[in-house]
Amino acid sequence: MSQESQLKLPDDPVLAEEAKRRFALSVDAMSIDRYRQAANSLSWLMKNAPDLYDGLYINAYKAYENLAEAETDETKQNVLLDSMFIAFNLKEKYFGLSDLEVNNKAYRYYKYWKSNREKIGEALEAYHEAYKKPEEVINNNIVSYMDVVRRYKAYGNSISNDQVLDVYGKVLDVIDRKEQQGEDSDKLDRYRAAVNGLLTQIIGDDLNCDFINTNLAPPLNNNTNDLKLAKKIFGLLLNQGCTESTYFLKSAEIIQKLEPTEGMAKVIAQRAYSTKEYDKAVKFYQQAVSLSKDPEKKADLLLGLTSVYIAQGNKQEARKIAFQAAETHKSYEAQALTLVANMYMNSFNECAKQQSQIDDRAIYMAAYDLYQKAGNKEGMAQARAQFPTVSDVFTANKNEGDPIKVGCWINVSTTIKTRPTN
Repeated sequence: MSQESQLKLPDDPVLAEEAKRRFALSVDAMSIDRYRQAANSLSWLMKNAPDLYDGLYINAYKAYENLAEAETDETKQNVLLDSMFIAFNLKEKYFGLSDLEVNNKAYRYYKYWKSNREKIGEALEAYHEAYKKPEEVINNNIVSYMDVVRRYKAYGNSISNDQVLDVYGKVLDVIDRKEQQGEDSDKLDRYRAAVNGLLTQIIGDDLNCDFINTNLAPPLNNNTNDLKLAKKIFGLLLNQGCTESTYFLKSAEIIQKLEPTEGMAKVIAQRAYSTKEYDKAVKFYQQAVSLSKDPEKKADLLLGLTSVYIAQGNKQEARKIAFQAAETHKSYEAQALTLVANMYMNSFNECAKQQSQIDDRAIYMAAYDLYQKAGNKEGMAQARAQFPTVSDVFTANKNEGDPIKVGCWINVSTTIKTRPTN
């Protein structure tokens, strides 16, 4: 009775009474999942009392969908699905659709009619409508939007590369929004990979490095604060293997400036290292380390930074950072200590004073200590091969096991060691 008081009944008394009766029948039928009986009453109401109440259309599209899913005959199923979409459209006409309903309508086109060549155009329009409010797009409508575009073109319809790329950009924007809101990053990465794969299928051979560099990326030169554009270009270049493009690094740096992340800083640092831009590599490795919350990832980044300092010839800083990596995560200790030991081994010509063989070869003894701590037997053997003999130590009036200081930049203490003699 409370619901009936809120109904907008027809002015005709006879129709009004019948509308009340049909309303009651439809509500009762829906409550016990008798969708056929409910649909009969709802169909009459949509025709004779179209603005009765918004629940009329909600019940209608639910009833017809359930009937369609239970139907095995394809022709009859399509008739029922058509009635479901009519219910969506009439609700939009008389009461408007909620954001969720707009999204659900779009997804139902994909769910039921993605292979229907006659309906794919309607499906595309429904997705266009859903994406007018990107903040409301549901997860089901992310990859499916790109697949609708792919199918639309595959079914012989005309759509330009610019239009495809516009959809691609909108889909990536939705993924980025969801990531910023804290949704599962692994799941969103799978969405990105799927969307990138679909884009390649749609555009085909046209989507190559030259096409991106010539037609899509140049606006970055004048829009260095356009995060959306930078992400789009970066994703395209990465997906097509165009990491040597100057725009790859440019887009990455824009993204890092406006939305800094550990991962992007690492990408820039690695690229700068490969092109021997060591100061830039140091800068972005340091950014990545500061942004990292995971000890294992941080240790890996510290080792990357170590390699940059080694390339610069800054051995003391390289050693300091390598030791930090070893302390940050146990799984990187052996690798970090081996890097430092290698630096010691490679410093003989730099550090040997050519005054005392024992003092000079103490460099190898210090390296041996680190190899041993790292459990690196091969390194230990290489260092041991450079030790003085027992005779050399005796001649120098020293004893195996005596403490000895290693000078130069190494500046550590060790003990005198000898190599075995045959």
